[in-house]
Amino acid sequence: MPERIAIVSDVHANLEALTAVMQDIARRRVKKIYCLGDLIGYGPDPNACIEVAMANFEFVIKGNHDEAISYKIPKRFKRLAAQAAFWTRKQIKPRRAPGYREQRKRWSYVKKMPRTRELGVWLMAHGSVESNLDYVHDAETALEVFEDMGESRLCFLGHTHVPGIFLLGERDEIHYVEPEDGKRYQLNGRKAIINVGSVGQPRDEDPRACWVLAREDGSFSFRRVPYEVERTADKIFRTRGLPNSLGERLFEGE
Repeated sequence: MPERIAIVSDVHANLEALTAVMQDIARRRVKKIYCLGDLIGYGPDPNACIEVAMANFEFVIKGNHDEAISYKIPKRFKRLAAQAAFWTRKQIKPRRAPGYREQRKRWSYVKKMPRTRELGVWLMAHGSVESNLDYVHDAETALEVFEDMGESRLCFLGHTHVPGIFLLGERDEIHYVEPEDGKRYQLNGRKAIINVGSVGQPRDEDPRACWVLAREDGSFSFRRVPYEVERTADKIFRTRGLPNSLGERLFEGE
């Protein structure tokens, strides 16, 4: 049996969604877990989610929200995202207090995240190969990534929070496939970009957490997992510094 690998992205400090996905991953006999970034930002449990990643993930690509803790003014962030980034930085930045050593470990873990990772014919990034701020959401932006992939056959991305598959045709035409939950896809050597969707803040009008089950033979499937949305939203509503809209959007998958 080909080795099974879980690919997750955009956890956004949503511990309930991450816990549900980790349980689903365990049931699938997965050997390794890769994360494509934005482990933190928006959600109410950044430290707990970092701890899960440190204990279970092979690596986490540095997403734009992971990077935002390094700047007083996050790059190209709208007001809502910036407000959440300011709050998140306060939660994870080390302070001389009980737990200081653990805080430093978490802080260092986030700061040292790689920007991309190549694994054989697989290439992994957050937004695009060039920037964790780029959105790959149509044929034009997908073609730019295909041009940057080099010898890689599969490029796994996050950032858009919308699961999807872009296929490169023989004449460089782009075909888009909206993935079905649980359906197994086999590309037979074709070049493809796979957006794995979001664990903690889906934006495809489906509030369930999303992750990808990939296999070394090149096949993969998308998994949708329900979680306790009400619990995460209630944490946000009760957290000073996080706008209520960050909790409200979770119910609709927006």
